[in-house]
Amino acid sequence: MDEIRAFSPEVCEELKYYVYRLVDPRNGNTFYVGKGKNNRVFAHVECALATYSDVDYSPETDDDQNLKYKTIRAIQDAGLDVIHIIQRYGLSEHDALVIESALIDVYCLEQLTNKIKGHSSNEPENAITLEKRLSASEFDESMIPCSFMIIKVKNYMVDQRGSRYEATRSSWRVNLSEAQKYQYVLSVTGGIVYEVYKVHEWHYHHGESGRVEFTGEKAEENIRDLFVNKKIPAKYRKKGQASPCLYGKK
Repeated sequence: MDEIRAFSPEVCEELKYYVYRLVDPRNGNTFYVGKGKNNRVFAHVECALATYSDVDYSPETDDDQNLKYKTIRAIQDAGLDVIHIIQRYGLSEHDALVIESALIDVYCLEQLTNKIKGHSSNEPENAITLEKRLSASEFDESMIPCSFMIIKVKNYMVDQRGSRYEATRSSWRVNLSEAQKYQYVLSVTGGIVYEVYKVHEWHYHHGESGRVEFTGEKAEENIRDLFVNKKIPAKYRKKGQASPCLYGKK
């Protein structure tokens, strides 16, 4: 199969903004959706090859950017090339964002390695769950008598680790001395508090200085009643907050 690593300048001018898919030739699955112009579509493969190294990879602790590169490297190790599909081209940036978001919804996050879902995108959700989430009231932070940290976890993390506690407690890139100031951890998915844990101890993950974790138990009922099934306040739900760990009331 012919391989291409860059478009000619004439083609780049014709393409304008475009939406693309990266396809795994081993199974035909789309593993990444993106938008860009010029030679953006080829940048992922070039970066993956430039930084290639044999390192252990953990989907629980490494970020999604590495997951994308891990897939690209595995394809290359199999002696194959990533398939680059230009889904739509000749677009404005706004239209490219909208189409990118729609494609991410179609291919679903479980299949993709995208770090961000897309412009104004929401995950598919059961109607009952959606009603519960959108109609939930916020907890009143001024009425909270204890210190707390918010940790946002995805449903797939709960499934992978076997329990919400295991998905919530480990392992996070936060400052250990700062984390030790907080008595409770709120386990949050989709902006809703699903559980509260009372922290016994914060420590480094497996003795590593880069990530920390806690051991603990479900909080007392009077504390859980303040949080569970309630929304976190709007200031903790702002779009663009990259860290899954947020410091709340001390």
